[in-house]
Amino acid sequence: MKKYLILLYFIFLGMNLNAQEKNETKKAAVENTNSGIGVVDMKKILAQSKAYQSLVDQFEDVRRKHRNTFTKQEDIIRDEESELLKQKNILSKEAYAEKVKVLGKKINELKGKQAADAQKFETAFEKSTGKIQGALVDVLSIIANKKQLNLVLAKSQVILVGKDIDLTDDAIKELNKVLPKISLDK
Repeated sequence: MKKYLILLYFIFLGMNLNAQEKNETKKAAVENTNSGIGVVDMKKILAQSKAYQSLVDQFEDVRRKHRNTFTKQEDIIRDEESELLKQKNILSKEAYAEKVKVLGKKINELKGKQAADAQKFETAFEKSTGKIQGALVDVLSIIANKKQLNLVLAKSQVILVGKDIDLTDDAIKELNKVLPKISLDK
């Protein structure tokens, strides 16, 4: 009987040790899973990035200045058009047609210049935004290495996010240190 009790004791002891090992393995797996993934809110990062806000302000300022310049040029062309209409009955049909043609050419040139400038500034904005994104990738890489993360996802791609894996605030703080301002490349 004593042998059976000792045998039962060792069996229970073995089961208990095995259960503890499984719990520790599960706990380690959960910790590795939690610490292996990070999530960032890209919209929030851009909204609170000093460099991005500076870039947006510069872009709006340039756009406003160009809009004012083109508005003045459009006003000049409208004045020319009014003067031409007043001269319609005075000028010969050929002279009037020639002046209409010249005015039409001015209008088309102005529209072309507006479109080209808009494209130029859009390209410059995208180029500068790309520099911000590059700096953000570098910042996220450093944060991921410090926290030993294997994967960083955009919050928009995830359904539920725990606060312990959200890196957004850290990323904003570091990005603002690394890249506090950027200029619009024209």
